[in-house]
Amino acid sequence: MAIKLVRIDDRLIHGQIAAVWSKSLSINRIWIVDDKTAQDDFLQSVMKMVSPPDVELVITSTNEIKECVDKYDNAKDATLVLVKYPWVAKMLFDAGVKNKALNVGGMQATPERKLLYQNLSASDEERQTLHEMQESGIDVYFQVTPDVKKIPFSK
Repeated sequence: MAIKLVRIDDRLIHGQIAAVWSKSLSINRIWIVDDKTAQDDFLQSVMKMVSPPDVELVITSTNEIKECVDKYDNAKDATLVLVKYPWVAKMLFDAGVKNKALNVGGMQATPERKLLYQNLSASDEERQTLHEMQESGIDVYFQVTPDVKKIPFSK
């Protein structure tokens, strides 16, 4: 399977992604699924500037998920998928992503979110979506970097 990791990280690409996750997983492609970023040329240029130079960067909206899952999950190049929200991750799995694991790595506090785990926060709706994914057989876990232990969402 070519999609190696689906990760929720509301910062999308940053140092940990560029320097640690992409190397640890031998990533050839980073696919960002975010409607706002897909419509904003400035945000796209920022993502391109901070992405690893030897990794292809693809930025799409949520309405392109099915087409891209079919394409990237059957390709030989290793892909890391980054999303900001649990509902987008659920759309990916509903579209058929083969690797049934979700890394919850970055969800910052907002007025509607409550503390979920350490420095990660989630709204009631986001918690429900994560729970539904776990109940459907997806391994939902917390892990900041590949060198730290995975903590199951169920805990």
